[in-house]
Amino acid sequence: MAAPIPKRILVFGHSFVSRLKDFIRYDSSLRYDLGLAGCPVIQYSGFPGATVDRLHSKLHKILDFNPDIVILVIGTNDLYQPHQSPLSVASAIRDLVDTILYVDGISQVIVLQTLHRHLPTCQTRYPVDPQWFNTRVDEMNRLLMQWLNSSPNGRTYLWRLKGFWSPDCILSNFAEDGCHLSSRGLLRFFNNIRAAVVAALNQSI
Repeated sequence: MAAPIPKRILVFGHSFVSRLKDFIRYDSSLRYDLGLAGCPVIQYSGFPGATVDRLHSKLHKILDFNPDIVILVIGTNDLYQPHQSPLSVASAIRDLVDTILYVDGISQVIVLQTLHRHLPTCQTRYPVDPQWFNTRVDEMNRLLMQWLNSSPNGRTYLWRLKGFWSPDCILSNFAEDGCHLSSRGLLRFFNNIRAAVVAALNQSI
């Protein structure tokens, strides 16, 4: 009997993805395939500063790789812009998900919950009022959970990131800029993606 064909998974999004790829590269204890049974083929395509529109323009990366599952890391750079609303960003993300499913023909899309931002402890290039930003994040995540997790197609899901919300986790998981992740945060992000992939492969979400 021929061996089963490994699943193909694309982690696709903004700078968190490129930073995670570098983190895995320089930590010998981690593997790009997330250490999963069956050795799935996992590709990381991250575009620093990417908005939903920019990721739309990069959809050829998805077609070239032709994954079974797409993990989307998205939303932060759109919510930072005052002319965007949580509703407009959530709607744009839903449109992108529909394009990936019904135009590109991908079987499943998991959108990772967007994280809060926190007060920086250093000078930052793009300062933002965390309370204003985080209120927008909560509203967008609420809309995406309502739309994606109740979709009748059963092929979309908003994955709730674990271990980023308590005061202790905030201190240890975020970098000095209050936006990007520290080494500990990147490890937690890695484990969240691993859990999301396992759930998708086991069809338990």
